[in-house]
Order: sequence, then C-alpha cells, then structure tokens
Amino acid sequence: MDYIDNFAKEQTEQTEEINFDKNGKSFTNSKTKTYAKVLRSKNGTSYLIATYNNQIYDPIGINANRERYLETKLKRVSKDTFDFYMIYLQTNNSIYLTRANRRFIND
Repeated sequence: MDYIDNFAKEQTEQTEEINFDKNGKSFTNSKTKTYAKVLRSKNGTSYLIATYNNQIYDPIGINANRERYLETKLKRVSKDTFDFYMIYLQTNNSIYLTRANRRFIND
C-alpha cells in the first residue's frame, strides 16, 4: 500500500491548476466559481471549460441569473476552443463564443 500511496502523492504534487472566473482572470479563492481551467503536468497540458447541457456555458447569457442552481461541468477541449472561450470571457464579444461553440462540436 505504501507504493500506491506514494504514487498518488507524486501525481497530485506534479499537477498545476490555473482557474479562471467569468471575466477571464485567474484566481486562487476557492469560493469563486470556475469557468475555465488549465491543468499542467509532466504528461502535458489539459484545457477545461464550463458546460451546461453539453453546450458551452455562457455566463452572461440566458441562464446567467440561474447559475447558482445549474449544474455546470468542466469538459476537456482543444486549445483553440479554450482560447476562443477565454477571449469571449475577457471581451464579451459573442463572435468568440460562436467560434468556441463551432470548435466544441468538432472536439
């Protein structure tokens, strides 16, 4: 069991997480809702974005007032999809959400 415990500790220690809020800014506070996340490890980098009903979640869209009650999930996406979503969060320009949605369908 010591080997398994040590292996699990090594895996968790080597993963770096960067969380982003609805303005596209990174944060360290655990009370803030995560809309995007980057996971970096020695195996590579993973990009995750918030989804609701298998579509990219829009924090200023129709469900923005209900976000406390919605069960959003973070799903793994490509770097291009993640980049378009982050630009959308930072600028609120809907063309980037449209591009992210198109890429998300192809992922």
